[in-house]
Amino acid sequence: MPERTHGFRIDEQKCRGHLACMRACPTQAIRVTDGKARLLPQFCVDCGICLTACPSGAIGAITQSFAELDKFKYKVAVPSPVLFAQFPVGITPARTILGLKALGFDAVWDFTVELALVNRAILDYVEEWNGPFPVLSISCPVIVRLIQVMYPAMIDQLLRLQPPRELAGRELKRKYSEELGLHPDEIAAVYITPCQAKTISILKPAEGVKSNLDGAIGISDVYNDIVALTKDLEKKETVAPPKGPACSVEMLRWAISKGQGNTLRRHRYMSVTGLSNVIQVFEDIYKGKLRNIEYLECDACWGGCIGGNLTVDNIYVTLSKIHRLWSDLPNTDPRVDAEVERRYPIEDFSLKGEVMPRATGKNTGGLKERVKRIKTEEAVNKMLPGLDCGLCGAPTCKTFANDVAAGHASQDDCVMLSGKRLKALQAMYHRKGEESTPEGGG
Repeated sequence: MPERTHGFRIDEQKCRGHLACMRACPTQAIRVTDGKARLLPQFCVDCGICLTACPSGAIGAITQSFAELDKFKYKVAVPSPVLFAQFPVGITPARTILGLKALGFDAVWDFTVELALVNRAILDYVEEWNGPFPVLSISCPVIVRLIQVMYPAMIDQLLRLQPPRELAGRELKRKYSEELGLHPDEIAAVYITPCQAKTISILKPAEGVKSNLDGAIGISDVYNDIVALTKDLEKKETVAPPKGPACSVEMLRWAISKGQGNTLRRHRYMSVTGLSNVIQVFEDIYKGKLRNIEYLECDACWGGCIGGNLTVDNIYVTLSKIHRLWSDLPNTDPRVDAEVERRYPIEDFSLKGEVMPRATGKNTGGLKERVKRIKTEEAVNKMLPGLDCGLCGAPTCKTFANDVAAGHASQDDCVMLSGKRLKALQAMYHRKGEESTPEGGG
């Protein structure tokens, strides 16, 4: 099995070279060469925007299958809070858990306690922080990777705490290992994820360490099976859903934007969703314009995790369901509070490794080589029209000039500088048009 370093793959057979993915990518991680999209992995932050931008469906998310979990003796699902608000009204959180077990999981882990623990740890962290503000949340792996690639000077502002899903993976392995007499490596902790970015954050964490989780399965991959299985189970009078609430208000808050705001309501807190909005705010931070915020919660998906690209339901419908679930749940649970009090003094919340800047190759080579590259880039940029048409295969003229200077492209790839390039594109796309037209079609 090839190593997974990013949360999606490009199917060259389906790719029509439409340039849409290249233009949509916020970190300029895609080029179109010979009519096919190519990934520059060092710039990719796994935001998944290219998946929805591609009109040919050539880019698909990578998650895991149940077959890959067969090596484990005991399988535990760790469902994202988003999962519970995806189903029709009749399928309650309790029945969702029943469906996950019918799907093949031996247990389902409610990580409300881990969420409460991290909320408390965040509050202490912010109050004790003496570095530059704002402190940046790390719950969204896309944001962490964005900082690694585009804003490395802000890495020290990242929250140095493990996200709740990681604490859940560690705790469930400890618990079931003791109860069942199994080695922790024989127990699978599987996150049911709303996006492919969290999959890759588990398989290849930004800190370069081993995750406490063993993999992830997309919500869209289990949705239909859970709907079908719960309907079958309802017909069996001997099967009853678990009693009591299967999720909490605290858990559901993390599924939407401002999920951590309730914890930090006495502090200068701000929530930003949507990658383009996050980049705009980060630019202000980078320029020193935003210093009066103590904690910044960022989500790459608009609206928070409910907007993930592996979800099924419309985000507004999901939000409505979350509010309905809230109304049936108590704001606090004495059992959760007691467990938090017990575990908080002895819990290790710190990241297992340091988050480092991503090596993008922009500043490689000696001083003489870098100066030469800069001069070449400036010279090429002066010749370009600045139209950012993308026909060269790069998203902007400035990026194209950088590619030429780095030796990854030729000046002849610009249609304004070479007639050969335009003729080659005409021939290539005309040929593609013929291939895609059914025999006898107009």
